[in-house]
Amino acid sequence: MQRLKIAQQIIIVLLFAVLIPFVTIGLIISNISQQSVRKELNYSALEMSRTIGENVQAYLKSSQDALNQVADAITFIPYASDRADFLSEVERKNGTISNLDIVEKSKVPSEVYAFDKETSKIKLHSDINDEYSLVALLDATDMQNAVSQRYKDEKRQIYIVAKDNSLVATNTVDAPEFERLLKNLPQNKKLEFPDLFNKYKNQPSAYYALENPDWTVIVNTTENITNATIDKARYRIVLSLFLAAFFIIAMVGIYTFYLYINIRQLFKGIIAISKGSYERKIHLLKSAFTPHEIVFLAKEFNYMAKKIHQSYQDLSEKNIELERLNEFRTNLVNAISHEFRTPLTSIVGYSSRLLRHDIKIDDETRIKSLKIIKQQAQRLSRMVEDLLVVPEIESFSIQLNKVEINLGEAIENSILYANSNNSKFDVKISPELKEVYADSDRLEQVLVNLCDNAVKYNQDNEPIKIYAANVSGRPCVSIANKTLPIPEDMKEKLFDKFIRMDSELTRTTRGTGLGLYIVKGLCAAMNIDIILDCEDNYFNLSLVFNDYVE
Repeated sequence: MQRLKIAQQIIIVLLFAVLIPFVTIGLIISNISQQSVRKELNYSALEMSRTIGENVQAYLKSSQDALNQVADAITFIPYASDRADFLSEVERKNGTISNLDIVEKSKVPSEVYAFDKETSKIKLHSDINDEYSLVALLDATDMQNAVSQRYKDEKRQIYIVAKDNSLVATNTVDAPEFERLLKNLPQNKKLEFPDLFNKYKNQPSAYYALENPDWTVIVNTTENITNATIDKARYRIVLSLFLAAFFIIAMVGIYTFYLYINIRQLFKGIIAISKGSYERKIHLLKSAFTPHEIVFLAKEFNYMAKKIHQSYQDLSEKNIELERLNEFRTNLVNAISHEFRTPLTSIVGYSSRLLRHDIKIDDETRIKSLKIIKQQAQRLSRMVEDLLVVPEIESFSIQLNKVEINLGEAIENSILYANSNNSKFDVKISPELKEVYADSDRLEQVLVNLCDNAVKYNQDNEPIKIYAANVSGRPCVSIANKTLPIPEDMKEKLFDKFIRMDSELTRTTRGTGLGLYIVKGLCAAMNIDIILDCEDNYFNLSLVFNDYVE
């Protein structure tokens, strides 16, 4: 089979690694941009319809309130001539309300804010007493002027439609589009809530149905807006990707030219050396596109043989490292498979129980189930935090944010967080205990792990003793629990990864085996000394803080 040359392979790789991904990315970005702009158009149409609807209601309400004030004032004017003069004066000063008249209530229309499309007037009325009402006409041209002026630069079409589909106000004149929108308007409209309606893609139309009056505000997105937003953005994205792809292809072409020539020179030199022509020199075509690796290879080719032994040594070290990583992976999988299954099973079981409809669960049982779910979720969270901090400890890349911490409060919070088995704690904190400098989250993780370790291995339900005081001027915390005798060889391994005091066959406690390892790593990062004491069947761990507030 004939093999492809480097230049041919680079062209194929460029096709599959650049051109096809660029086309795919372009389609994805274009679709995301379209979806984003479409949502923005939907949102702005809804908000505009709601705002206009609320403004219309506010305008009509203010006019009605003014009419109500006039009706209230009339009751204090006894003579008809004085009432007529008063109404004329109101019309003159108000400017928007006209044809004020007092009529019998039986002649007043029942509809509130009735709109007359012939005169572009809105009928208002207000009761004076049980027999008479004050009626007036509100000029809708003011509303028309307000809409036209406010939204004169807005490319969207805005229509305010009365109950009989007559047009009250608009910022445009497009009768066919207005008729189309009326046909698509839903029959059962949501009141006082903006909603979308339209069958055209990327051209959302929104309505806001008013309850009083029975009007509808329609905001229509035109094709011009779609072209100015979605289509133009799509064109710019495609053009940008095309230019980027062209630039990449040009640069790769120039680079490939120099790379191909220099690699051929290397091949000639290797062939010459293999035939015994050791005096043959490799002459490279050097330029800004000549890789440093090629130049280095040409200079150090003869020196390569001397480094073969070192390469084998490096390979052996890598194999040891791989074996260590494989062991770590095996232990990690075993820990997760053993320790994650129990809390997950509890969470799933109690959640399923709470979701059942065929049994009645009382409040006590429900609260108990929720507490168990919370405890198991916290347990999972602690295990996940322990697993995540291990790589940071091994790579010495722990990020700390040291602040002043009240050590007593940190101890009490950690006890509450770790005490899922309702264990007994004997806590004594000196009132003179100094504040320490440490990372609050990391310190809490250390204390919770120590408390959790004490709870897991505590024997005979003895109280777990926690003492905190200043020793030789330094803040110290001691956590002790009764335990079984610990072999001497085990004491030296307690702070290693995946080390447990009980074996896999006799395991009675939960945990990942990383608690004390994490405690040791975090304490070293925060300049905290650890002292282990295992006498009289008590497992006692003490923390001595070297950074504290004087």
